[in-house]
Amino acid sequence: MLRMLGVDGLDRDGRPLAASLAERYCGSDTGRLARGVILPFVVAMLEYDIPPRELALDGASGAVDLGFEAELLERPDRLAAAEKRAAEMLAAALGRFDSNRTATRESRDLLGLPPEPWLGVVLQAPEVKAATAEARNVVAEGADVVQVCVPASWEFAEARRQAGLDTPGLFEFEIPPREARRGNGRRGAEPARPAAGLVPAGSQRGLASLRKAVDDAAAERRCYASLMTVTSAFAAPEQAVVAAFERIDYVGADPIREIVEDNLDPERALADHAFAHRLQARAGCGVVIGPGPLALGADVASGIPSDGATRAGCALALQALNVELALADGMPADRLMLGAVPHWVAGDDDPDSALLEAWLRRIVFPDHRLVVDGATGWLTSPGGTAAVVSALAGAAASMVVDPCLPDKVATAAANLAAAAGTARALRLTLSDGAVHGDAEELAGRTLRAADAVLARLSAEGWGSLLGPAGRDADGERLGRSAVVERADGPTSGARLLKGLI
Repeated sequence: MLRMLGVDGLDRDGRPLAASLAERYCGSDTGRLARGVILPFVVAMLEYDIPPRELALDGASGAVDLGFEAELLERPDRLAAAEKRAAEMLAAALGRFDSNRTATRESRDLLGLPPEPWLGVVLQAPEVKAATAEARNVVAEGADVVQVCVPASWEFAEARRQAGLDTPGLFEFEIPPREARRGNGRRGAEPARPAAGLVPAGSQRGLASLRKAVDDAAAERRCYASLMTVTSAFAAPEQAVVAAFERIDYVGADPIREIVEDNLDPERALADHAFAHRLQARAGCGVVIGPGPLALGADVASGIPSDGATRAGCALALQALNVELALADGMPADRLMLGAVPHWVAGDDDPDSALLEAWLRRIVFPDHRLVVDGATGWLTSPGGTAAVVSALAGAAASMVVDPCLPDKVATAAANLAAAAGTARALRLTLSDGAVHGDAEELAGRTLRAADAVLARLSAEGWGSLLGPAGRDADGERLGRSAVVERADGPTSGARLLKGLI
């Protein structure tokens, strides 16, 4: 919410400003968390007559106490003024969402989208200057979608640090000095502090530069190129706001993966993404949902490893749950893109399994577009293209992503075009569009396993899926302390939030 009100950038200690202010104001006070920060922040802004970011800096440093300013909301005139101003600020943010959605639609109409399947390339440079140069190059060489890794949220990094875990997604120059001195839990890691002015490519400032670089390079190619962001747990709402502000076309958003793989509290993860889905629906962003996580908690609990069909069925069931949640939150079906091949299948370069997994998702999700997020080298390594052909023969995916394509984008683009043509011919040859023999039997077992997972979830809750695996030393899942029921009293921001749906 603070990001929507104009609070961006870092505080004076180098932490994300919005997160720093929210932590100082709410802390462990669940009452403040339930009422939200909107009205206390806006009433203080009116009281001091200063812009949002300046107030946020003072609030984060302790120079202004939002808790004290919130007492002004007990006066009806101050409450009415704060609600009026907050509604105007949120309307301005939504207006910016709408303008960007229109700009994106007009750019796509003018330049035209490249033919599917699109080639997705993950930027390797973590800092914005190098990343913008890389983005221009990869688009010029044939990339259709540029994927950017957003820095891990500060809350996620801190929660994992307190649990004694590393935080994937932190760039070397973002690691706190204390973590840098002890290697951040990684042998031999001695990251230095950054030079002044170093900006992460996935920050809002960095994404604004990347948007321009991608647009310029795509215009020279005479087709539209898309920008996609992927970030850590706890970051979905903020990622949605930034995506809407900076014309991001697609965001990776997978609450079930966060619950299963990142040990997040389910209520926290689902609330985060429910809010994000509403903003993404308004902004016109597409949402990319993974192919389903590898859930092994029940295996650990029982001591009996499951077979391949059971694991595949569990992933399919969890992906289906993800889809239904997004639809219930208001995401249009045509803006959901679904992973077609689970990552452990992609990593094995198994053409038979890749074809079957993609085929199943074409049957189960006929109204949604598919993404093949493959293993490194799928489109450039010897023999790697065979797995891509198999996946595309199982289903006509809209995007194929190779995680690492340094200096090989042009080769990957040519190989993808050839693979797509071969897969298209295979689909036309297989006239009935069905699988047979062993593949048919395996598909049936996978679907039955998926049904069983959903039935257990319905009857027994998350414990049937997660088991004891992934818990920290205290047995509490990450983010649990931030789960509260929203207050709807007169000094709460609940009424203002209704306007965002």
